[in-house]
Amino acid sequence: MFELLTEHQFWTAVVLYWIFSAAVSSMPDPAGNGSSGYLWLYRFLHTIAGNITTAFGSKIPGLKTFTLLLVALLAAATSACAARYTIRPGALNKTDSAAYDILLVAETAIDQARLDYKSGHLPAGAKPAFEALVQSYNIARDSWLAYRSAIATNAPAAVYFSQLNQNLTDLAVRIRELEQTK
Repeated sequence: MFELLTEHQFWTAVVLYWIFSAAVSSMPDPAGNGSSGYLWLYRFLHTIAGNITTAFGSKIPGLKTFTLLLVALLAAATSACAARYTIRPGALNKTDSAAYDILLVAETAIDQARLDYKSGHLPAGAKPAFEALVQSYNIARDSWLAYRSAIATNAPAAVYFSQLNQNLTDLAVRIRELEQTK
């Protein structure tokens, strides 16, 4: 169910807004001698639930036409489903697959930096950043292998997951640092 909601984020938001709007519309009107807190809440929620046309009314000429065009463009530009991530064959789960993808990106950056270094296109000041990237890649790869092992043996993977996440974050930082030295 959760995956369905995340894949259809736009329509989930539309339905949640509709439910919120219906709930606010069903609120009883505040009594003349009622609580000032309820009056404030009633007005606040009605203001939030109101759409652009209701909120601005006739204060902005041509708003209805603009709103209609904006909604039509938005509907045409957005897809019904969110982009789907395809899990790699042989991956144990989405995290395993995504970590592998990140490691491939880092490996490509390392290979390109090696080629640049050999051809003399890598600045001399980039060598420490390159070495830090290689070291970070090795740490992240070991962490990924430990995570895979924990998942494969049904061991508690939470510790391995957080360590993998931290190591992949560090790896991304090292890639950016190398790119900045070029």
